[in-house]
Amino acid sequence: MQNRTLLAAVATAAIAAMVTPSISSAQDTTAKKTTVSKGEVAMQPSYSSLISAISLGSANADKIKALTSVNAADVQFVNVEDLLAGNSPDSLKAVLSKNEDNIEALRKALGSNQALGLLLASESPATVTTDTTKTPMPSMSMKPSAKDIVAADVSSDNKVVLYYWKKQ
Repeated sequence: MQNRTLLAAVATAAIAAMVTPSISSAQDTTAKKTTVSKGEVAMQPSYSSLISAISLGSANADKIKALTSVNAADVQFVNVEDLLAGNSPDSLKAVLSKNEDNIEALRKALGSNQALGLLLASESPATVTTDTTKTPMPSMSMKPSAKDIVAADVSSDNKVVLYYWKKQ
């Protein structure tokens, strides 16, 4: 009888030892998993990524022209002012002036892409006409317009980062 009790106790302890670790490391399979990007490391835009995007302006303009559809969720607007902290605005202005043709090509590409154009502010402000005067309406949002865009970066999975600078 003691042998049976001893065997039952050892068997129970062995089963408990095997089951307990698997219970404690069980994963919640009902939780929704979020994916940032397909096989790429998501990078935060930085001053160096801005400079790189400015230098590759014409290549990125060609990528924007090739985009046939763009989801609004796949477009990120980055204010250059936020990236200038600790960096020289003069060096940025020098890079911008050196790449004016690339930036202009990029802006034209943005203007020709209807999907991206919908996400940008209109170039001409809406006006309210009263008896004899026309008054520009204040902008409904602070969205950048195509003329504010100084650089773009298009990833292989068609995610678009648009760098804008309203203080040029």
